[in-house]
Amino acid sequence: MITNDAGSILEEVTEAYKLQINEYFEKNRDNMTARNVLAQRKVGANVEIDVVMKYDRRGPGAQIVAKGGSPDKTGVTGTPTYFPLYQIAAGFSVNAKDMKIDGKIKNRNLEVAMGDIKRAEDNLAINGNSTYNITGIVGAARANTNGKIAASGGTYNNAGAWSGETGTDIYSDIKLAIDLMDDRYEPAFILGNKITTGKLDRMSSERIPYYMEIASLFGKSNPKDKSFIWTSAYVPTGYAYVVAKDMEAGEWVVSENPRVVPYAVAPGENYPFEILSWATPEIHCNEAFVEIAIT
Repeated sequence: MITNDAGSILEEVTEAYKLQINEYFEKNRDNMTARNVLAQRKVGANVEIDVVMKYDRRGPGAQIVAKGGSPDKTGVTGTPTYFPLYQIAAGFSVNAKDMKIDGKIKNRNLEVAMGDIKRAEDNLAINGNSTYNITGIVGAARANTNGKIAASGGTYNNAGAWSGETGTDIYSDIKLAIDLMDDRYEPAFILGNKITTGKLDRMSSERIPYYMEIASLFGKSNPKDKSFIWTSAYVPTGYAYVVAKDMEAGEWVVSENPRVVPYAVAPGENYPFEILSWATPEIHCNEAFVEIAIT
């Protein structure tokens, strides 16, 4: 039972929020773009900058040598890349009266804040952030040195707009995109917004849904398996992205999962709360991501 004591109210509500955050994660885990499309890695809560070492081989490798001969030496050179972890936060206040009598108001505030955190994470993973020089999936795909698939006038162009049967060849477009990926990676997802991924449910000229035609390109033995299609509202309109899920390609790195931070009562008997997380996308290979213009 919540008492009228301010400290007791704050403590009880904070504990309830902690449980609700865990419940939110369990309920929405499979719908989190940042934490599913990219490989996820957890680092310590004390990590502010994640250091990733890239190793390049030097020397000739294995050689054929004559009896008694000695091969030239081979080794590796390590180059560090530094990725700062960023705070993703949302805040709200709850009036003391509501904390005492209405659990739904408290719960709804937290649900909204957690939804904001999820959306911010997803947007960051997909689009990055130019202010903080963070590269996301879109930026990586557009920087892919192997190229991208344009609507027209590019080095590689799509076979036609994904608008209908005539002139549409989604299979060829995606196969070309996969060919533009680094050979070390396999395609895991086709990423697009609702309008884009909805086009994959349309019928080809053979009256077969496009997603069934392309499923094998993503390693699916069952053509009805649609798990390789990922939809997010944050993908730019008119584009689809072929994405590799591999720790050497790109990661969603988490230092701290969302947690609640309560503050002392403010004027008006309002209790401020913040929901904070620490995470960042880390793109290690632009060539693991390919952009397809679908117009």
